[in-house]
Amino acid sequence: MTIRAHATSNSSARGVLYKGHKFTVHKTHGNWHYITDKATGVTGWVSGSYVYREVYMCLH
Repeated sequence: MTIRAHATSNSSARGVLYKGHKFTVHKTHGNWHYITDKATGVTGWVSGSYVYREVYMCLH
């Protein structure tokens, strides 16, 4: 899943969140989460449609 600069699917990519990566959620806007990928340290927005919210892990 792509980590985006802004909370839209048209925003530029900052990195990739791979399946199984865990992350910290700093804030939520609608169905988007501003996160830090614990494996890489990359910050940005990811769609809530693709994450398991209980443990904040990428599903795809």
